[in-house]
Parts: sequence; structure tokens; C-alpha cells
Amino acid sequence: MKMIPIGNKEKIYYGLAVLCLLAGALMRFVFTAVRFTGFLFWCAAAVLTVLGLLSHFSKTRPWARWARRLLLALLAAGFAFFAVLEVWVISWARTDEETPVEAVVVLGAGVNGTQPSLSLWTRLEAALDYLQDRPDLPVVVTGSQGRGEDISEARCMYDWLTSRGVPPERVILEEQAYDTEQNVRYSKALLSGMGIGEDSSVAIVTSGYHLCRASRLWGEGAVPVAARMPARYFPISINYYIREAFAMAEAIVFR
Repeated sequence: MKMIPIGNKEKIYYGLAVLCLLAGALMRFVFTAVRFTGFLFWCAAAVLTVLGLLSHFSKTRPWARWARRLLLALLAAGFAFFAVLEVWVISWARTDEETPVEAVVVLGAGVNGTQPSLSLWTRLEAALDYLQDRPDLPVVVTGSQGRGEDISEARCMYDWLTSRGVPPERVILEEQAYDTEQNVRYSKALLSGMGIGEDSSVAIVTSGYHLCRASRLWGEGAVPVAARMPARYFPISINYYIREAFAMAEAIVFR
């Protein structure tokens, strides 16, 4: 069987695949804060390798040409779907200062021992800033204790807020929720017991990238309060925004 030489197009595919593999390895094992993006680079390396193989075989085998066209069409559709989701996520990354609310809910994030992680710290800063001009609002802090955490996320938030002047009687702990869906469900139950119903406006404090999914789960009455990372953490923010679009896709398709 005559060997078909590798063309320039295939060389480009394979070269890009190698670069994606190296970039993914750096993000997975060195710059671990953006490891999700590293995983996507590995996926891109696999796709580029397949495209290179199909491009190579399409010179002599018609099925390879059709397979390559189908793969490119699927990739185009996937990128379009991702773009729509990303715009949706970004559109919610804001703070509504005008809508009056009856309560504030702060969604949990990781705790390092007893101290808030970077994500949780930004949420607490946003919550404290929002509460400055709203001294009578009850505050629900929600999040259970996870692996590597010495206290629950709710307890960490309670300690942080009360140490900065928020009266302890205003802060209600919800320490059972381990994901966003439970954050919403258990917080609503607590607020209902306080006479704050389903149709009430409630400020949802979480990271900007997380607000779209959290508000969608909360439903009518969700008022966004966005926490943003300092500018020096911009690559981490980009990683989270990319990851959140995939989380939204998973929620839409499977839930």
C-alpha cells in the first residue's frame, strides 16, 4: 500500500495539538488555579489530532471527508452554544443597587482551614459593602463543611461578618447545603420560617460568574449582588467564567 505523505495542513493540526497538550499540562500541574482550562486544552489537543488524521485520510477515503465535515459542523454548533451561554453568564455579573430587598443570602465557597478562600473572601467583601446602607436586613450565610475545611462555610462567613461589625443576631447560619441547588432550597426554607415568602425580593450575593445559575435556581425575586476578584486574578476569573458556561450547559441539558 502506497504511503500518503503528511501534508502541511496535517502538520499544523498536529503542531497545534502538541502546543495544547503542553499548555494543558502547565495549567493542570503548575498553574493549578486554572486547571479546568487546562483540561479544555487537552480536549482541544484530542480534537486537533482527530482532525489531522481525518484530513490525512480524506485524500483517499470519502468517509473521512464526510467525518471531517461533520466534526467541524459539530464544533461550530458547540462554539455557538458556548458563546450564547457565556453572554448569558456575563449579563448577570452585576449588582442591582436599586431594587429593595427583604433579605440577603450569601452563597458559600471554599474554606482553607478556618479562613475564607479567595472566592469566599470576595463574596464576603461584596456582602459587607452591600449591607453598609441596609442595617436592618437579615443575612443568611449558606454552606456546609467540606473536605479540607475545619469549619462549615456558613460558620466561616458568620465569623468573618460579625468580626467586622455585622450584629450576630442578623446573621442566620445554614450549614447543610453542599451545592448551589441546596443553598437555594435550604435558604428559602429558613426565610419562609421568618415570613419572607417565595415572591419576596432577596439579594443573592455570590461571584459574578455564578450569579446567572444561582439566580436561575432561585427564580423570581432574585436580586444580583456580584462579587469580583481583584484585577491581578484576571486569569483565574476567566477560568471560572469558562467553567460556568459548561456548568450552565450541564444544568440545562440534564436538570
